[in-house]
Amino acid sequence: MKDKDFLALELSKVEDHLIKTLKTRSKMVEEALERFVKSGGKRLRPTLTIIGATFGDYKSEIIIPLATSIEIMHMATLIHDDIIDDAETRRGTKTIQATLGKNTAVYCGDFLFTRAFMLVADMAEVDMMKDMSKAIAFICDSEIDQNEQRYDQTVSVRKYLKRIGGKTAVLFSLSIAVGAHKAGCDRNLTKKLTNIGKNIGMAFQIVDDILDFTGNEKTVGKPLLSDAKQGIFTLPIIYSLNSPYKEKTIKAIDMIEEDGGESLLKCVIESGGLDRTKGLARKFIKKALDIRNTLPDGYGKEAITEIIEKQLERKF
Repeated sequence: MKDKDFLALELSKVEDHLIKTLKTRSKMVEEALERFVKSGGKRLRPTLTIIGATFGDYKSEIIIPLATSIEIMHMATLIHDDIIDDAETRRGTKTIQATLGKNTAVYCGDFLFTRAFMLVADMAEVDMMKDMSKAIAFICDSEIDQNEQRYDQTVSVRKYLKRIGGKTAVLFSLSIAVGAHKAGCDRNLTKKLTNIGKNIGMAFQIVDDILDFTGNEKTVGKPLLSDAKQGIFTLPIIYSLNSPYKEKTIKAIDMIEEDGGESLLKCVIESGGLDRTKGLARKFIKKALDIRNTLPDGYGKEAITEIIEKQLERKF
């Protein structure tokens, strides 16, 4: 029987494994990566890997490297995101690209991907390696889609959902699925957990996009309205552009540098775009809870419930 300290203990092992895995010949790069690790982060993805594995035969010596590899993949995508966005800060600290320059930051992201695959190479079956590779490919495809859709005022809700499904949800679903698989869970249970991960990931990204308007920089970990300022239109804006407030929203987007996004925030509230976005986030949370109800009772079910409910507590 897992107690309340089980997850905290396993996640502390992930932290230790992260630091050990990021050793490199360049002290400058190693120190920058270590600062990045220690700057925080929710560690939701390795948490899901660990929880997924508790539904089967949990073996820490197998699951911790796997959970670490998932977090390293996530870190690599963040470093590459910061290069594309020319971001100066993340989680309240200087980004790798701001510290070491764009060229070195690209290599740091690539280095992390190789480290992630090296961690699982000795324990993952060919099919699992294929799934992990497909997930990274899906993330890259979605980032390309996002880049191509910049400043596109006709981008649809469907395209947005496809984009965040690849950018965010795919790694959530992979995280919990690999944990369940390595712990010997049957196909039906693993599929249920995978779908829960997907729905948590969709809700998580939608809530993130809400908080980009209504949160604060410390909570969000980056400057507010950073997506809109770069022409990345998230769901509150998309809904507003598809409402009678379309013309006002277009003008507000043009004024974002001038008024700091005040007009745009007013538009997404008055058009109902923000409320509709909150409603969609709740739908994904409900989907996750509905599948949760079909899981076997025990520690894993309780832990998943807590993670899902925390999405509702993120002040959106």
